[in-house]
Amino acid sequence: MKIKYKIGITAAVSILFLLFATYLTFNFAYFGYIKTNHGQQITQSFNVINHILNNEYESMKRTALDWAHWDDTYTFINDLNSNYISSNLTYSTLDSLDLKMMLFLDSKGSILYNTYTKLRKETAAAMIQKLLPKNNHPKALIAFADNHDIKAGLLRVHGQTFIVTACPITTSDELNESNGSLIMFREINEKMLNYIQDVSNVQINIHGYLYENSSVNKSSKFLNKNIDGLSSATVSQGNRILKDINGQPSIVLSIEKYNRYYSDVLYYFRIFMGSFLLIIAMICLIDGKIIHKYMLSRLSKLTRFMDTVATTKDTSLLINISGDDEFNKLAASANKMLSQLGSAYKNISDMNERFKIIMEATNDGYLDFNVLNKELYISPEWQAAIGYVSKDVHSLFEEYISRIHPECLEHLKEIYPSIMSGQSDYFQVQYRIIKDIGDIIWVLHRGKIVEKDVSGLPVRVVSTLTNITDSKNHEQEIVFLSYSDKLTGLSNRAYMEKQFEALDNDKTSNYFIIMGDLNGLKLTNDAFGHKEGDRLLYIVSNLLKESCAGDDIISRWGGDEFIILIKNKDEHYISYLIHRIKSACTQVVDFHFKISIALGYAKKDENNPDTESVMSLAEDRMYRNKLIEDKSARSATISSLSRTLHEKHSETEQHTMRIRNLSLSLGERLRLPQDKLDELELLALLHDIGKIGIPDHILMKPAKLTSEEWYIMKTHSEIGYRIAKSTPELSHIADEILSHHERFDGTGYPNGLRGEDIPILARIINIVDSFDVMTHKRVYKDASNTDYAIEELKRCSGTQFDPFIANEFISLLTENADSKAAASSC
Repeated sequence: MKIKYKIGITAAVSILFLLFATYLTFNFAYFGYIKTNHGQQITQSFNVINHILNNEYESMKRTALDWAHWDDTYTFINDLNSNYISSNLTYSTLDSLDLKMMLFLDSKGSILYNTYTKLRKETAAAMIQKLLPKNNHPKALIAFADNHDIKAGLLRVHGQTFIVTACPITTSDELNESNGSLIMFREINEKMLNYIQDVSNVQINIHGYLYENSSVNKSSKFLNKNIDGLSSATVSQGNRILKDINGQPSIVLSIEKYNRYYSDVLYYFRIFMGSFLLIIAMICLIDGKIIHKYMLSRLSKLTRFMDTVATTKDTSLLINISGDDEFNKLAASANKMLSQLGSAYKNISDMNERFKIIMEATNDGYLDFNVLNKELYISPEWQAAIGYVSKDVHSLFEEYISRIHPECLEHLKEIYPSIMSGQSDYFQVQYRIIKDIGDIIWVLHRGKIVEKDVSGLPVRVVSTLTNITDSKNHEQEIVFLSYSDKLTGLSNRAYMEKQFEALDNDKTSNYFIIMGDLNGLKLTNDAFGHKEGDRLLYIVSNLLKESCAGDDIISRWGGDEFIILIKNKDEHYISYLIHRIKSACTQVVDFHFKISIALGYAKKDENNPDTESVMSLAEDRMYRNKLIEDKSARSATISSLSRTLHEKHSETEQHTMRIRNLSLSLGERLRLPQDKLDELELLALLHDIGKIGIPDHILMKPAKLTSEEWYIMKTHSEIGYRIAKSTPELSHIADEILSHHERFDGTGYPNGLRGEDIPILARIINIVDSFDVMTHKRVYKDASNTDYAIEELKRCSGTQFDPFIANEFISLLTENADSKAAASSC
């Protein structure tokens, strides 16, 4: 059906419905209006009255709240002081508040005090009796939710109506619990009734209601009455039953409202309907002409144009519809759409050509795979980069599969069914490809299923290949660094903990853990510096790598500790490996001392089911091994250190032996006990052990040392102290080694000790050492004779040297000289 017919039918039906609805509406509108309007007026009047009463309630609530939340009122409830009554509860106060009565109750509801004005005594009593029934205990009335819970309502007694409010009494800060209640009464008197009637424009009557057997009409109504002889007037009446403050429907509010008819309504209604029909007919005639000219004819033109475009498929055609309305915009939109379609066809063609050029120019490869025929197209640049030689699309597919790395091919075979299931149109996977020259590269293969068969299975897949070898190498480098020890190149603790976690998750795992603790690392750091300590760690890590099998996992656990994880091997291998590691340590000759490492191992079994327990057992066994080897290792280390010092400077060894002999002679002369003589002998041999940490260019310098060099040279006593402290066999002479360059007057180094605060053995070594230095040649000085040295000892006695020990030493030298002279004369 053409649209003009649809418009005609729609317009005819609409006009008929409009006429019928208009007739019904205006026919019943008058009586409906009268009834509805009068009912609305009655309801509105009741609403106005309720609003006025609510305003009175709020006014009363505010007044009650001001009095009830007053500290004086709160105190009054507690002590009923007369000052409060005389000052506040006067007749003038009630008049100013427009109240008839005030009641003060305690927390139990008992009346403490009441006052009223201009009210008969029996009325006041009746008000109290009606408000506080059942032995004056108004539970519901004074059951407040909180200190702001104020109750308000009406109360009718002896033909008078009152507004009543009840409020809990508390302090002004409202922090104390309520101790009573305040009830106020205000009468709805003639003045208030007149005000309500003026505002609501109705006549009001309030009277009592016996709700048990009353026949009062409880709803609003209106009646036609003749008022003042005016036949067009009506009276609307309404009754509303109100509940008092106790919740009882005991009050009836009646109102009356006067209205007038509108004259000649029916006459004008008939005239209106006739005119309305005539106007509708004229509008239909005019609208038909306008719709045909400005809508239907232009729409027909647009329809014919679109049919022509659909037939010819010529997007260059244009249509022109004059005017500035939707038809003109629709024609312009059609012209624009046809223009954009033409441009889109051209853009698609250009895009296809551009994409082809881009894919040929980029390093990424483009693949077009026909799943059914196993035909594969690969962009020429990618074929050249990988070295594909097949020219046929079938053989190219087979060659492409053959170039995938065997390990990755197995993985691809597992995920290929999920890709080809058609559940997702997109896929992304990484794998390795072997180039024709043997190089292996990583590729990122991303694609989309662009065509499916009727069952939803892929028919054609297009994808790209991106060379991600560099990013993969970088990723592997990051992983290696995060799990490697930078110094030794071994795995670090984080990597080993990850291995332990995997072993704990595999209940069938079989493994041994060897724990090793390198001996002498702290001593090396103290004696030779941390650089040599690092070299020691590096040497040991290389020994471990050379001794272990390729599948053994070696880790630097931390500091001087190493962990070796051995999987799926027997205990015979473990014993052989430990022997091999210890043997390798003995073969190292290019270090300062003999290298040794304490080792302990444990196996996973039913008593040690996880890595934590295996580690704990291996650590216990390692420490037992360390206790056995530790003493011999330290002794060997001390001997090595001493030998290193002598090898470093031959004069130091000769100097040490002379010091040893003279010190023991002086110690015996001073009658030192044997244990002190033993310590003195050890101190004489090792007092300069710290010099192994002094650079050769300073230690062997023939000229005078600079201030910086002298500062470094003086540190040898502190270096020696640290070495001794880290070695139990030397720790008892560590303080003497530290103090052997202190001076008796406190001007020595490193701590400036003086007098007998300097250990006696250090004072002996200081004298003997100084004498030996003076009487023997050094690289920086010639030797002096004994007489000169004795004079220097005397001169420095009390300043550099202990005067008593210096005097004994001089006597020893003199006696020795006399003995030698006597021997030579004989």
